[in-house]
Amino acid sequence: MSDRLGTEEVEHRGIRWRRAGPGGPLQFLDPNTSAWVDWAPGVDAPPRPPGWEEPRRTAVGTAAGTAAGGRPPRPGWRTPWRLVPIAVTVLVVVVAIVQVMNPSSNNVNKEAAATAALLGKCLARSGTAEGHPKYSPHPVPCPSSAAAARVVQVLPNRPGGPECPSGTVGYEFGYEGVQYPHILCLEPLR
Repeated sequence: MSDRLGTEEVEHRGIRWRRAGPGGPLQFLDPNTSAWVDWAPGVDAPPRPPGWEEPRRTAVGTAAGTAAGGRPPRPGWRTPWRLVPIAVTVLVVVVAIVQVMNPSSNNVNKEAAATAALLGKCLARSGTAEGHPKYSPHPVPCPSSAAAARVVQVLPNRPGGPECPSGTVGYEFGYEGVQYPHILCLEPLR
């Protein structure tokens, strides 16, 4: 329905709507208050009648402009705020890959220092693994009854490297991030 002044009224889904001409402001009759309410984007309002979409606005004469449908413009894909989380994620992934591919040389140095400190010390037996004795990495006093073997030599572990002297057994402790831990040459005490 429309009158001489160009105001149109229609009922859609049980709600009365009106607008002042095509492209004019939209209003709906709130059934709870029986008052006309101006429709605006984001307002908790019923769906608009078909063909009564909000008029298109252009950026002419405005600093920021608006997108079609009267919505404010969205930030572009390359704004710094959209790139920051992506950059942080990429940085975390790169650091994780570098750490996995290149284990810390700090563990290599720690392993070398720890095995060198065992030279001349005695170790206690702590069970067996696949039929071979296991030893504790913590030294014990040699005269004690817990001492099972003495470390007489520490050798670098590399293919074709030196071997433990006769009468001794080669043993190595596993260290995280160390591919070739040093070999301890153990002399049995009993």
